[in-house]
Amino acid sequence: MRNFIPLPHRTETNAGIINMPSITTPNGPYCDGGYEPPHHSIVYGNVFCHVCDKELDGWKIDPDCLDDGEFAQPFFDGAGVSGGGINCYPGRPGGSCHDTCAIHIDLISQSLGQIMRRHLRNCGRITRHFIIIGFSLESLQKAVRSNLFKSIREMYELTHPGEFTFEYRTGDGTQVQL
Repeated sequence: MRNFIPLPHRTETNAGIINMPSITTPNGPYCDGGYEPPHHSIVYGNVFCHVCDKELDGWKIDPDCLDDGEFAQPFFDGAGVSGGGINCYPGRPGGSCHDTCAIHIDLISQSLGQIMRRHLRNCGRITRHFIIIGFSLESLQKAVRSNLFKSIREMYELTHPGEFTFEYRTGDGTQVQL
């Protein structure tokens, strides 16, 4: 399983109150940390937030819930990936190949590169668009920077230039550029 993802939180600040010592600001600017899914199957622990450089409470999905298509479906819906005509990981095994493939990296036990390689081996002539989803920007960056995913993407960009597109989204549906 991926590392713990920091919970959304506020950071301390003293900007704007230098001349007003009687005013306190216990809750400073908002730090996104990560999108916490609204589900009971969450394990909590401590994590270092790379956004605000502090150790905070964090969470991750219970390992027993990984690779479960039924468990993952609401999270795909929340990220804006729903309807038919899409291969999803985790998802129901079998079925046909589609031109779009969605992979939720925080809900799979294998690496992004392993899932990509397996999918391209089976559906490489059909699938041309990949939607990579993670609960936080940090988990997306970690998966996308993995050696296996980078080598697969570079190989297909070299052998099939312009045929494969990659889209990245956080768990709340926000599209991001990596």
